[in-house]
Amino acid sequence: MTQEKVILRHVASGRYVEADLIDRIDTAFAKRAEDTWQTYLAAARAAALAASRAFPDLEHDHWEWERKVKLTERFLPYPTLGIECDAQVQGLMLLETDGNFARLSTQTGSPLVYVNLLATAPWNLQDVTDPPRYRGVGTILLAKAAAISIDLGFKGRLGLHSLARSEPWYDRLDFTCVGRDPKKQNLKYYEITPDQAQELIR
Repeated sequence: MTQEKVILRHVASGRYVEADLIDRIDTAFAKRAEDTWQTYLAAARAAALAASRAFPDLEHDHWEWERKVKLTERFLPYPTLGIECDAQVQGLMLLETDGNFARLSTQTGSPLVYVNLLATAPWNLQDVTDPPRYRGVGTILLAKAAAISIDLGFKGRLGLHSLARSEPWYDRLDFTCVGRDPKKQNLKYYEITPDQAQELIR
């Protein structure tokens, strides 16, 4: 594993705090994330039930990060990354760096990095915890994916399928929706061009 320093915003205090962005996480890291995230979600669901409050349907809380990291950790085209702050895992991402090509008309056929999975800790989701604990986790992970794309000679191009609840976020980040993909549960498919990637990294 390699790591670099990144900056997150602690929402309650408004302070900017240092975190570690870790490339090529291992199964122990993924298990620690999964265990703490599921424990937190169970407590949050119980609290919502006791208070007769609705609890959001999180489309990504069944992704089994430990299993996915174990399946991919020996394969170079499947890097996994994580962000750690305050001794807790704040976000995770799984990429595919080989065999994916752009669908945007201006980029058609050009290689890109595909963002297979991207998730932030439940305490960073406003629907679960208001106010959320940290801001910037997902954006930093996507910026790192764009940087990896540049390093590979793909000029920052990224592609991904978005869960429904994440669509407004990708729109705000200026990702371009190519359309719905019937081969991927009719999810919206998004890409960014090299110019958009530079904006994301900045």
